[in-house]
Amino acid sequence: MKKPWHLDRRTFLRGVGVSLALPWLEGMAWGADPAIPTRRMGFVFFPYGVPMPPEEHADRLKYGWFPVGKDRNFKLTGTHQSLEPYRDQMTYFGGLSHPLGRRVPGHKAGDVYLTGADISGSGYRQSVSVDQVAAASIGDKTRFPSLVFSTSGGVNHQYRSFTLSYDKDGRPIPSEHRPRAIFNRLFTSDPGQKNALKRQASVLDAVLSEAESLNNRLGARDRVQMDQYLSSVRESEQRIQRAEKWLAAEKVKVDPSAINLDVGPEGPKDLIRSMFDLLTIALQTDTSRVFTYQMGGEVECVSNNFPHAVGLKATAHKISHEKTNYQQWSTFSRFLTEQFAYFLQRLKSSPDGDGTLLDNTQLLYGCCTSHTHVAHNYPLILAGGNKLGIKHGQFRQYPESVPLSNLFVTMLDRMQVPVKAFKDSTGELSELVS
Repeated sequence: MKKPWHLDRRTFLRGVGVSLALPWLEGMAWGADPAIPTRRMGFVFFPYGVPMPPEEHADRLKYGWFPVGKDRNFKLTGTHQSLEPYRDQMTYFGGLSHPLGRRVPGHKAGDVYLTGADISGSGYRQSVSVDQVAAASIGDKTRFPSLVFSTSGGVNHQYRSFTLSYDKDGRPIPSEHRPRAIFNRLFTSDPGQKNALKRQASVLDAVLSEAESLNNRLGARDRVQMDQYLSSVRESEQRIQRAEKWLAAEKVKVDPSAINLDVGPEGPKDLIRSMFDLLTIALQTDTSRVFTYQMGGEVECVSNNFPHAVGLKATAHKISHEKTNYQQWSTFSRFLTEQFAYFLQRLKSSPDGDGTLLDNTQLLYGCCTSHTHVAHNYPLILAGGNKLGIKHGQFRQYPESVPLSNLFVTMLDRMQVPVKAFKDSTGELSELVS
């Protein structure tokens, strides 16, 4: 029964012409059991691998990326000191990669980071990414089934993708990269959107009618092609219907002055943190529960200059080719890690149910290469999700026979997404769950 002090989850503070979404308050829990978490997941990618001094190197603990030690007896390197406060809320992985991804050079492997597809040889055969598997299952619960962010935007081209996300047919999903445009899409109402959707729906209706009439006169082979086309059109129709449904619900209103929306790639630290701020608010307001963020792409000009933010003259690509200058590479890796630590802090300080956003959100932070573009032994950290049944505070090391897809299946299971397998998975990583 609703009490006088119970609040609606989408309660706003209104005044001086601005509406602000409230954070989670205990009074909002009247309609649901706060012990049942809202499950979320996200993937943050960085390019070009990590510094990996040999184990016997004098500066291994100072400049390396992977921890020293194993299981629960590990030490964070100097590169990752910013993550020390989150030690019990994250797990490092060693040895995991996509077996099919090992068939292509490291620069190309970024395309299959979340798909595990085989893009070797003369063909380019992509498949659905793990985030879109989750979005297909739980995306109807939020205004946006998933969010796809990057530094450069769009999709670019095969083997140099500017997106991590691919639909069920392996088609790249364009990423968004401009903070202000993202903010407007997520939190600003567009009066003309309803009419635009009606026009699109009318066009699709006409296309479907003509195509289905034509389909009856086609031969068997042409019908296969036409059926694929019709399937795509019907999916577009369903997306429009879904968008029309959400138009009836008021968007959460957020004060744009709380985020630096006009920053660009010339200020890497501010740009990355603005994207993390947007993601935090999107998760906090339940605008979406699934996201990907490509902090930089393989051989991508914009993020290639990010090392300049910490006083390094070399590009990220050039740094990754250094054989012995671990200090320089560690400096840049430390910069990226500090931005990820900022995101963890934002989530940890945001109440959510009987925990925090970090407790209820799985975050995979990593890259598709280890050292000098080698598509093996991906550097990976799984953070958050403690209240989703994930056991953290470990450095887990695996043989190459264990595919990265096993981790994806484990994460999907924690999202309560009903899948038995993903790509080449052989099971779950049961040692990660309680």
